[in-house]
Amino acid sequence: MRIRIAVAIGLALVAAAVGVSLARSPLVLAGSDGTPLPTEIGATSVPATICQGEETVPAGTSVMRVSLLSLLGPRIKLVARAGGQVVTTGEIGYGWTGSVVMIPVRRVVGAHPHTTICVTLAKRQQLVNMRGANTKFAPAVTEGSQVLPGRMRFDYLRKDDRTWLSLALPTARRIGLAIGGGAGIVEIPLALLLSIASLSSWLLVRDLR
Repeated sequence: MRIRIAVAIGLALVAAAVGVSLARSPLVLAGSDGTPLPTEIGATSVPATICQGEETVPAGTSVMRVSLLSLLGPRIKLVARAGGQVVTTGEIGYGWTGSVVMIPVRRVVGAHPHTTICVTLAKRQQLVNMRGANTKFAPAVTEGSQVLPGRMRFDYLRKDDRTWLSLALPTARRIGLAIGGGAGIVEIPLALLLSIASLSSWLLVRDLR
């Protein structure tokens, strides 16, 4: 009896977790500075602050994607200022990896042109490469007033107005149009899969005595 109850609770928790995930909104691109990414404009393995001006932060931004490359990146603090006022701040902990880093920030109210964004890399003996493009227009600058040969790439993400659940049908339709057969070619197998999962779960709980 106890095993039956435990399995039932576990299945209920899984269903609840799936429901919560589907009720959330995906991140969408709100804007970008459009800087190409073929070039390394700098690198550091010691604590550093890099600032870049002439950025436009779109309204609703809740995540900033920065073109920093590291195998095991340090903690990063981000501050965006425009007209002497703090537009938003954010932070990500040690351990990120890849060619870009996603930094959650306080949601931005209104668009802010001519913004200067500073990212501070905490003390960590791990090489961090700054990627972007060589340019003389408003290049990035380190805290020691060292002017870098170009600009980093900044992308601005916000939460979509729709949830993952509301996007399911349009996504199925697009997949169906891409491979032929319409939305049904995705919806029918998915419905069958959910039915099988539900039936299997019910039988498992029923047969556990």
